[in-house]
Amino acid sequence: MKRSFFAAAAILSLMSTGCAIHPLPEDVTGVKTYHIVRQIRCESRDTLRRFVIKWLHQIGPKVPTAEDLALQYEKEPASIKDFHYDLFKGAALVRVRSAAKLFYDAGLAYSFDLTMTEDNNLSTDVNFLKPLTNSQYTLGLHGSANRARVNQRTFTATDTFSGLLTKVPEAYCVGKVVGPNYIYPIAGHIGIDAVIEDFINLTLFANLAGGDAKPGVGGSPPTMADKLTFTTTVSASAVPGVTFTPVTDAFQLTSATGTGLADRTDVHQVTVGVAIAPTGGGRVGSASILPLLLISRRSRSRSD
Repeated sequence: MKRSFFAAAAILSLMSTGCAIHPLPEDVTGVKTYHIVRQIRCESRDTLRRFVIKWLHQIGPKVPTAEDLALQYEKEPASIKDFHYDLFKGAALVRVRSAAKLFYDAGLAYSFDLTMTEDNNLSTDVNFLKPLTNSQYTLGLHGSANRARVNQRTFTATDTFSGLLTKVPEAYCVGKVVGPNYIYPIAGHIGIDAVIEDFINLTLFANLAGGDAKPGVGGSPPTMADKLTFTTTVSASAVPGVTFTPVTDAFQLTSATGTGLADRTDVHQVTVGVAIAPTGGGRVGSASILPLLLISRRSRSRSD
């Protein structure tokens, strides 16, 4: 009978392994928090690079300097670190310069709320049998141990459009920008390009305002935020058991089963906020920054 108990104990011990005392994102995503932030920042940087190059191509026919810059940045992406609105000099380019300046120091904020919950539940059932003359006497024992661990990690990282374009070194993003991860989305491409594109279009052509704006009254600079929530639950269970055939009329163990259930739920939230720098003013009309109209036309035609 001792050997039977040892067998049941070994089964339960096997199921109890692999529990995270301190749940972290990398337990399931395989990606540490630092690299999650790095991926999103690099995704933002690459998005801005594409926008700048496309905008320069669009205004190129009327601004030769812009076309030269676009070709240079396509050939040597790292050279975009020298991009600045002061590249467009002279009274004839004042609108182009104003357009670039408006968004040059726009801010990006990434607010993370990463919550990891792990449940590990173990239970065991042991049955005893005592054959009698005209009947059988049975005894069943049940035991369980349920454990839960939760970790909520919150923090905020910030960037500016100009900082991403001019200060993030090439080596920082090499091999870090990956495609969508449909199992654990926070570890992959999350669609920063859509956030930035909509922000630019709403600022220029939909009177996007700040949170304190009132009808007919100026307020804080245009602001927009997307709150993304990704929830992934993974569960596994096992029910091993041992059954013994009675061979004597002694009171003895007849069966032992163990049930192991492990659940892991990850709720990953990231709020991406974009805002014009305070020096950029309140509501923005499209008349003064007409060169950026081409971005909106291109965006609408692509989505239609």
